Amino acid sequence: MYKKTPTTEVVEERNNVINEITSINNPKSADMVKENEEEVVYVTKTAIIEGAEIEIVLAFTEYDMEQPKDGKKLMEKIDTSMLFKCFYHLTKPDIFWKEGVKLVDENGNTIEEGTENVYVSCPTSETFWRRGLEEKLEYVEIHTFKSVKEYAQAVGCTNLYSRGLSNIEKIGIAALATGDEACKTVFEFAKENKLNVTTAKLYLDYKVKPADIQSMTMGIWEEARPELGRKKEEAQELLDKVKEKFGKNAQKRYVIRVVNSLLRTNDDYSLEKVKEAIGKVTEAEEDKIKDANSAEKESIISNILTKLIENGQKLEKVA
Repeated sequence: MYKKTPTTEVVEERNNVINEITSINNPKSADMVKENEEEVVYVTKTAIIEGAEIEIVLAFTEYDMEQPKDGKKLMEKIDTSMLFKCFYHLTKPDIFWKEGVKLVDENGNTIEEGTENVYVSCPTSETFWRRGLEEKLEYVEIHTFKSVKEYAQAVGCTNLYSRGLSNIEKIGIAALATGDEACKTVFEFAKENKLNVTTAKLYLDYKVKPADIQSMTMGIWEEARPELGRKKEEAQELLDKVKEKFGKNAQKRYVIRVVNSLLRTNDDYSLEKVKEAIGKVTEAEEDKIKDANSAEKESIISNILTKLIENGQKLEKVA
């Protein structure tokens, strides 16, 4: 059935009434909010795709390769005309949005689903560090992946020997390439607490062979079965307790290695008892640990915590 379209005058009058009611009921109207909000402007680059120059938003995941720590100062000195040309490998963002993997631009702005002309970087040893240097990507290859897992497997295979991935990159790619929750938890725990991967593994009591992680970056994990001996929440509570007593030294391996050793070798010890003992370490004992050299630290920490746990158990028996 044909519906009559309202005249322009009717529409304007109706909109005026709606706006007046809105302003009375809600002084902070949507228009006012929009005026106060800063519009996010994504970083764009020119890319030659299928022979045409287009402006694209180059996107990255949190699992992307880390940038060199001395990158900015050194890169400012590079004569870009001396760089060999290389292929940039990109893919469309749909699989990432569909699977809930956050995408960001070069400035770390979250790229909202549905944003146009977004292409996700497939990092390689050649391109991962050059993205900030080149405004025009001349040689571009667009890849199609069925899933984020397939994307990560391609990244892992390509970079297996062309660039040695750092431990945090390796565990991140392994998590994406296999969908393994243990790897994902280690990656997140390390990032959230600014820990190196080795220490993060210790707090989570993570068990897997390094060679298996290497295989997992390519999606091969038939023989690898990573396990977490501790839930993420338990690991966080333990880390917070160690931080409370030892400060920045909580980020080092010494205390957590002793904790894990005590729990494995003494059936009578519980995580709660160990945490209680950590809380009872005196300032004098802290100083003794700080002054010790690396070879002695774990032995001293072990002796102190063992003594405190044993004393606690004796008091419990007397009570």
